[in-house]
Amino acid sequence: MSAVRTIVVAYDDPESRTLARAADLAEGLSATLVVTNVAPPDHDSAEDVTHYGGDRLEQARAYLAERGIEGEVVQSVGQPADAIVALAEERNADLIVVGMRKKGFFERLVEGSVAQNVMRRATCDVLAVH
Repeated sequence: MSAVRTIVVAYDDPESRTLARAADLAEGLSATLVVTNVAPPDHDSAEDVTHYGGDRLEQARAYLAERGIEGEVVQSVGQPADAIVALAEERNADLIVVGMRKKGFFERLVEGSVAQNVMRRATCDVLAVH
């Protein structure tokens, strides 16, 4: 079994335990943590993208600093699953941590689940946090 050296975590909900779980893992495994937030593809200007995810990434940065964990924050743009998997591949991640939201039947039917799509496409392990 290979060591987990890099963890990518998709962060978009301050109420989720996803960031905390990824931080726990990074700390326990002495792994590098890369936090991303994905802006929808219709945010085409840098200002739109920064406005969309800036607060969330600042929250993540503050949380990690409070815990004394060094982590990189990266704003991504695109379809969430595609952007998360692409970042993981770019950083040679050993693990992706994503949150699972409770969606209604219609939302799941039309959009699918980001976590499920990440699991299907990722070439590394994926941890889904409820």
